[in-house]
Amino acid sequence: MQDIHSPRSTHSLRELLGMGLVLAALALGVSATGWLARVDYFMFDLSQRLGAQPAPSGVVIVAIDQASLQELGRWPWPRRVHAELLQQICRASPKAVAMDIAFNEVGDDPAGNQALAKAMRACGNVSLPVLMESARLGGQLLESPPIPQLARSAAGLGRVSVRLDDDGVARGVDLWEGVGTAGWPLLAQVALQITGWQPPDSTYQPPGDAARLVTEQAPTLVRREPRLLRFAGPPGTIPSVSAAELIRSAEPAQALRGRVVFVGATAAGLGDIMSTPVTTNGAAMPGVEVLANALLNLRDDRFIVPLGTAWTLALSVALALVPLLWAARFMPLPGLLVNTAWFVALATLSVALPLVSGRWFAPSGALVAAIVAYPLWSWRRLEAARRYLDWQLQQLTGAVTGSPFHRLKFEQRIEYVKQVQQRFHDLHKEREETLAFLSHDIRVPLAAAVQQLGSGMLDETHQHRLFQQLRRAHKLAQSFLSLARVQSLELKDLREIDFGSVAHQAVDAVYESAQAKSVRLARHIPDEPVWIRGDFHLIERALDNLLHNALRFSPAGSTVTLTLTLKGGQAELFVSDQGPGVSAEMLPHLFERFSTQKASQRPVQSTGLGLYFVHTVAERHGGQAGYEALMPNGARLWIKLPLL
Repeated sequence: MQDIHSPRSTHSLRELLGMGLVLAALALGVSATGWLARVDYFMFDLSQRLGAQPAPSGVVIVAIDQASLQELGRWPWPRRVHAELLQQICRASPKAVAMDIAFNEVGDDPAGNQALAKAMRACGNVSLPVLMESARLGGQLLESPPIPQLARSAAGLGRVSVRLDDDGVARGVDLWEGVGTAGWPLLAQVALQITGWQPPDSTYQPPGDAARLVTEQAPTLVRREPRLLRFAGPPGTIPSVSAAELIRSAEPAQALRGRVVFVGATAAGLGDIMSTPVTTNGAAMPGVEVLANALLNLRDDRFIVPLGTAWTLALSVALALVPLLWAARFMPLPGLLVNTAWFVALATLSVALPLVSGRWFAPSGALVAAIVAYPLWSWRRLEAARRYLDWQLQQLTGAVTGSPFHRLKFEQRIEYVKQVQQRFHDLHKEREETLAFLSHDIRVPLAAAVQQLGSGMLDETHQHRLFQQLRRAHKLAQSFLSLARVQSLELKDLREIDFGSVAHQAVDAVYESAQAKSVRLARHIPDEPVWIRGDFHLIERALDNLLHNALRFSPAGSTVTLTLTLKGGQAELFVSDQGPGVSAEMLPHLFERFSTQKASQRPVQSTGLGLYFVHTVAERHGGQAGYEALMPNGARLWIKLPLL
């Protein structure tokens, strides 16, 4: 047999390293490609909803709402209306006014433009928006500031663009943006600088008041310093005042005094309405309120800073490898529980991180690795178990390497190994029983015979006793040889035989023994041949054992009957006696090896192998052997063999 080596423990280390490489590659791939970006968005939005924010203060929205449109006319309003609205706002002495209204077209009302410019100069703290929009030709990006007349009258210019993620949700802003160069700050930054809450950026130089298009000289839109917003609450959280109410009021609005005022559209279908992480019940947030939230984040330093790409990838890989710490230590159920706890902890940490540290880590890569870690390791464990089972099968069956065990299912491999191991266990048990039997039932009579031969006293009585001892030892040896032969019997060794002829010959062979005990033999065997496939001599010996067993327990004057019948495709042979039957103590061990050794009172001259031989012959021929009690006394043992 070819030498087969046992699987080494180094397999576990290789499996662990391989698993680490797979998890790291998976985390890197997911994080780098943004394949599961929506998972990241969900975790971030959950963090926004769970995090409690202080009530907004110092900021008010002047809303161009549905009531204002009904009272002041449909949109767009004439510039003189904006001038009147601005005058009313400035009467309340706000710290700064940020107008989220595009004034990048001259229009056909020069007087209105002049009135609005005059109102802005009088107020002195008004900032206007710069738009980043698509040009009409070719869909190119266009950087579009207000018209020069208004731009020169404003205290500052700033962008009102918000970063939209792939799912269309507004979650963040870029502090600087522009065509070719990131030269424009946020409108909220400009408003804060006007109020004095934030010092002006000494490096800031407005690009100019002319529209700039993406060209070969300025080929792209440049952004820098991305930030994620921490919203004050769902839409409507920041207080607002209706524009129509302000124009209508004769007194300055006290709600605006000393505050930063954002002016913008909130009416449906009028301005930019955005979905945000705090959107509830389908109520989107007006763009002007998003800008107001940006100002609160700037003023209170509440922006959430996303980790850079390199840090995100490195942290994803590190977290993906954490399950290796327990993968090889725990059994399946504890491993599943620990891995589940790790996944929950990782998700919880990713939600809590922005709230605690103001940093955002996109966890999708690490979460996917945490989910995959357990099934991946379980699969590798099953593979290791399969290899071990195959090795065990090769060891137990003596097969060479490469035997077709791979055709078996996993459960079949386990069952096969269990059967072979049980067989080895049975063989070991039989070996122990055989050694015990040989040491007593064969060694003792042989030792007695040797003793008698050495004594020199071999008269007729001693010769008879010596003959009986040697005869018993010979009979035991024959029994073992017969058992060995029947256990090695194969189907190719079987021949067509007449079961009736075997039965007649077995009855004839025990005739003298029956006569010596004054027991009558009766036989009921069909005249026609009963064809079966079997070994003539082994079946004859089995019947001889049944008949001798019946004679041993039959009293003088009784009858032992052998009956052969055909039923249901089987030949059924019964041997009945009129003896005492089988005791309750003996019955469970009747067809076992050395069955008489297990009884408190052993039958005279019984080896305990006869009925075991009968049972083994029946099984090797595809049949069965059994016992039935007869009333009022007696026993009936039977063999059933399949017919041809």
